[in-house]
Amino acid sequence: MEEKEKLFQIGESVKYEGEMMKVIAEYERTIVAEFNRFPIPDKEEDFPFRRIVIKKGNVQRT
Repeated sequence: MEEKEKLFQIGESVKYEGEMMKVIAEYERTIVAEFNRFPIPDKEEDFPFRRIVIKKGNVQRT
């Protein structure tokens, strides 16, 4: 099976819903990223975990 070219670098900074994150893994359609600061004040219910899976098109590169 042919591996697709990676679009993100491990450790790259990205922005998701106004919060800075660091890429820790990349898959075909998604990345796994962790918040630079955690917990996030006033967003604990929206983001209860330090690491989340995000569709590649939903993050902004910085």
